[in-house]
Amino acid sequence: MAGQRDDRPDQLQAEIIKLRSQKERLLKELDAVEAQYGNLDSLYRRYFPIILEELSQDGTALGKACTQLGTAMRKKASPAKIEYIFGQIKTAMIQEDVGPVAAKKKKGFFASFRKNSSEDQMLDNIRQSYQDVVNHLKSNLDKKYTGKLESITTNLIRIEDIIDFEGVRENIFSLIFNYISETSQDREKVNAFIRDIVARIFEIEKRLASSYEHTSSLLSSNQGFESLLTDEMAGIKKSFDVAESLDDLRAKISTGLSSIEKALQKKQKVDQAISQLAKKSKNSFTSGFAKLKQELHAATKYSEELEKKLNEDQLTGAKNRRAYDKKIEEEMDRFLRYNNIFSLLIIDADKFKDINDTYGHAIGDRCLQEIIKRTRPLLRKSDMLARYGGEEFVVIMPETDVDGAMTAAEKIRQTIEKIEFLYKEETVRVTVSIGVSCIKEGDKSPTDLFERADMAVYKAKENGRNQVMAQ
Repeated sequence: MAGQRDDRPDQLQAEIIKLRSQKERLLKELDAVEAQYGNLDSLYRRYFPIILEELSQDGTALGKACTQLGTAMRKKASPAKIEYIFGQIKTAMIQEDVGPVAAKKKKGFFASFRKNSSEDQMLDNIRQSYQDVVNHLKSNLDKKYTGKLESITTNLIRIEDIIDFEGVRENIFSLIFNYISETSQDREKVNAFIRDIVARIFEIEKRLASSYEHTSSLLSSNQGFESLLTDEMAGIKKSFDVAESLDDLRAKISTGLSSIEKALQKKQKVDQAISQLAKKSKNSFTSGFAKLKQELHAATKYSEELEKKLNEDQLTGAKNRRAYDKKIEEEMDRFLRYNNIFSLLIIDADKFKDINDTYGHAIGDRCLQEIIKRTRPLLRKSDMLARYGGEEFVVIMPETDVDGAMTAAEKIRQTIEKIEFLYKEETVRVTVSIGVSCIKEGDKSPTDLFERADMAVYKAKENGRNQVMAQ
């Protein structure tokens, strides 16, 4: 055993030497990589702006974005700004139909019947609108969503038929649901952001709806033309049947009319196919739009439920410490900026440990629930009632001086002392001690206010409990 202990320091020394050697080797490799990166970075910043200047001569949105990128690289802008400008370049390329994708585009069935570029323009506008939504998401969401957003952009570039936008919309909403479930940000801000995104999508979908209506109008117009042409052809045939002396001419014209009739029949079949596809697309859009509304309602409701759970005390239904911290900081900011006063009440249940020990935690929990139930109706909508911890509650009262806060606190105290429970034929009563404090000049943080209110509670306890004291 002694020999093994003697060998241990030597082994450790050998390990230390080995680790130091590995560290030195890794540091050398790191220096080499940093040097290589520095050379590449210098090379890019030196020559890339020159190339971009040549691309920016045409005055298009892509050209302007290239100019911005060149300027940003010369000024050594932050990676975030460089990434944002690359997003602008990608958007401009989509809008201006730049890149190898344009040469490889394949027309869908619906697109093959287009007679002019107006529908292509509408398709590009919808594509650009969705790309704007994707860019907005990319600039606001975490980096972990970048891959999915890039995939949506790739799908947008490939779209050739209006009906394909339904898949893009579903992918965006799937990503939004993941974001709602995973984010830990302030729920009010999350809800506002989601409402903004959905409003943008609704606006795009309204334009899609109008495009379907436009297609239906065109088909109706074609059908009216075909009906008139058919009637005219029948009249011409009838007149030629009467003209017996023009047999040869009638035969030739009849042949021509027969060809026209066949072409018209072919056109009717094509238009019927377009009509069926447009009807199918419109039905798909209508059902998809209804599904979108359901998803929006579900997303909003889900987000609101999460927000409620994050800010609500599960036992009493009052706001929790998290909600209190946010509210008190907001009121403190208003005081420091606009000198808007506010007051704080700290409500502490008297001898609550004795209640728990004597009657059990179930009765103790019921006491806390009754305190909240009786206190809430005595407060204004602008006041916040929160459970601070254990048997301690706080009330934030905006635009309230110490006299107003004392009046409210006394009403709460008188109401709560009337609470009675029967436990095995024994009456259980509960009272509270309340500390009151108003923000004042010189306070720099909510802690200053809280400590005074807490000291007032301590004095109320010392004076016999079931009292209201101000500090």
